[in-house]
Amino acid sequence: MTSLPEPPMPLAAPPPAAGFRAAAAAFPTRPALELGADTYTYSEISLIAGQIAAALAGAAPRGAFCAVLASRSLVAYAGSLAVYGAGLAHVALHPGHPPGRTARVLALAEAPVLLVDAACRPALEALLAEPGAADHLRVVVAPDAPLDGLDQRHPGLRWVGPDDVAAVPAAAAAQALAAPDPAPDALAYLVFTSGSTGEPKGIAINHGNLAVYMRNFREMACPGPEDRLATTYELTFDIALHDLFQAWWSGACLCVVPPKALVAPARFIRDRHITWWFSVASAAMLMDRQGALRPGVFPELRLSLLCGEALPLRAAQAWAAAAPNSALYNVYGPTETTMELAFYRWDPARSPAACRRGVVPIGVPFADHDHVLIGDDGAALDGGARGELHLRGPQVGVGYWKDAEKTAASFKALPGLEGRWYKTGDLCERDADGVYHFVSRTDHQIKLRGHRIELGEIEAALRAAAGTDLVAVLAHPVIGGNAQGLVAFVEGDEGPRPELRAAVAARLPPAMVPDQVLGLAALPLNSNRKIDRGALLARLERG
Repeated sequence: MTSLPEPPMPLAAPPPAAGFRAAAAAFPTRPALELGADTYTYSEISLIAGQIAAALAGAAPRGAFCAVLASRSLVAYAGSLAVYGAGLAHVALHPGHPPGRTARVLALAEAPVLLVDAACRPALEALLAEPGAADHLRVVVAPDAPLDGLDQRHPGLRWVGPDDVAAVPAAAAAQALAAPDPAPDALAYLVFTSGSTGEPKGIAINHGNLAVYMRNFREMACPGPEDRLATTYELTFDIALHDLFQAWWSGACLCVVPPKALVAPARFIRDRHITWWFSVASAAMLMDRQGALRPGVFPELRLSLLCGEALPLRAAQAWAAAAPNSALYNVYGPTETTMELAFYRWDPARSPAACRRGVVPIGVPFADHDHVLIGDDGAALDGGARGELHLRGPQVGVGYWKDAEKTAASFKALPGLEGRWYKTGDLCERDADGVYHFVSRTDHQIKLRGHRIELGEIEAALRAAAGTDLVAVLAHPVIGGNAQGLVAFVEGDEGPRPELRAAVAARLPPAMVPDQVLGLAALPLNSNRKIDRGALLARLERG
């Protein structure tokens, strides 16, 4: 007798479009998006997103990737929702990245459709000028960007312009947002980060991973329709999707922090009556240095999340005093484990004593995940020993896009332990209460102002620009465990090498461009004949 196949496991939480539809039905006239001086209600977002979704659904098969080239605009947020409403998967492109890199990401993702906003028209034109960049694109949807002859200059592409999108009737728009729920193993999004070989590294997360994260987070802290959530991230950060989903599942308002306010957001938090704040830890550090974290200055905040890098004790204390009515969490989670996985809640009375090396603990992973520290010998460690953190559970993602070798190296079995574990590359300690403390990276990957950066990718670009393999990139200075900048060395002509810095800037995102490129007649070598990074760092520290 042939047995029937097992039905797929249900999602742990509604998928993005379904969560939004429920909120829009319950709160049609409430503000959903605040963008500069403009405010859009849930019913308005529903119509705009539905019109975009209708255009996207006709442009790509269900489950394909839709690339989004947009920044802090109506299209960035309503368009990202539309991707899910159309039954597609999301991959964000950064308008500030070099066009060659953007073209490579598009090619790796094999996205057949590209959504672009008006502000990114220059970035689109630069992208389409890259050889072969548009070969695989079937449609570009530009809801708020007049084509201005682009379609005539690129007749090989099929275009859906602003008039086509606006012409979608309201009934068809509503239907377009109502795609069937995706299967748990259907891909939800790709996030491309820095890769050690010089190639962008795509991290694949499926709807099952995302649904578990949404359930876990909302069991810990759930916004309500009166909440106002600030979003500080570009779409190329997975946390931008967190902000979108959390707000729009709850009837809350997503408040977009403008670029100018990111360097000094205190006034924005106060003037916009923000109740939820989520940013990299360096935002708190910067505000503390600016003198903006005066006691009681943010009385309306009720939840504060700081992530992406080590959170110094001083910054946590200052933030907690500035937002006395807010729960404050230090947040930890590699992109590979779906947004965030571990949370440490700050307690003004007990937490200072719990900090190690002046840094706030990263907490404990969600209860439905296993976690273990592995020593240099590959064995699990007990007690307070220091080892590399490994994670297992339903938020652990699919792997690295189209890179089976790298996936096998990082998502693997562990001797004596069941299941598939993610090797984080994070050296951690666990205290007597079972709480984890971040120590350092085990490789040359760093966090700089919230960006995850492989120094090897910068070195690859520098080698190509300089025509020599003798290059090194260091994080410097490092203050409180956090990288504050980058300095590169190259063997050759002595002194500053601005032409090499410019060449690197033409290939890499701004966050990866060294502050200085310095030439040395000979780079120091250690006893293994490898570049002596310690000697270079000592040279920098001597000034």
